[in-house]
Amino acid sequence: MRRYFFCLIIGLFIAGQTEVKGQYYDQTIGFRGGTSFEISYKRFIFYTPNVQQAIEGLVGVQLDEGISFPTILYDAPQNNGYVFEALWVLHVDLGFDTNFSGFAGAGGYLGAYTETGRDPFFGGGFTAVFGVEYTFSHAPVSVSIDWKPIVGFPRLSLARGGLTLRYIIATTWQ
Repeated sequence: MRRYFFCLIIGLFIAGQTEVKGQYYDQTIGFRGGTSFEISYKRFIFYTPNVQQAIEGLVGVQLDEGISFPTILYDAPQNNGYVFEALWVLHVDLGFDTNFSGFAGAGGYLGAYTETGRDPFFGGGFTAVFGVEYTFSHAPVSVSIDWKPIVGFPRLSLARGGLTLRYIIATTWQ
């Protein structure tokens, strides 16, 4: 598994034949790992000199973490769940390097969860995201680290973080 992941990273760097400048791209696809494992698609939809707005969709598996809400209803820990998240994200240039940006956003999630010894059930709620992103100048790759708390039923989780590796899809308007 590590060898395939390493080959994927090397392949992404080799595939980058065009120079990407900072946040000047409009869509990415990637993988987010951490307290969840998700496939991420982000598309920038509105640009101003200081703030770029994007929508992001994530689909994946959420690991067993968080606090059951309310805890008195659940006597067994929650297991993995399949989740879909949609976020509205604002990117802001951090000022010291055009390749770095900070971001914050909010959205919602829906999930299908299981508990040990119980039937699967559905849940949903609100999610937020805060983080920093670095875009490589000579490769179509960006890396971000984030904190993404969720509040909803059946979960409340304030300790969700992750690392996202994204491939930048070439644009024609640059």
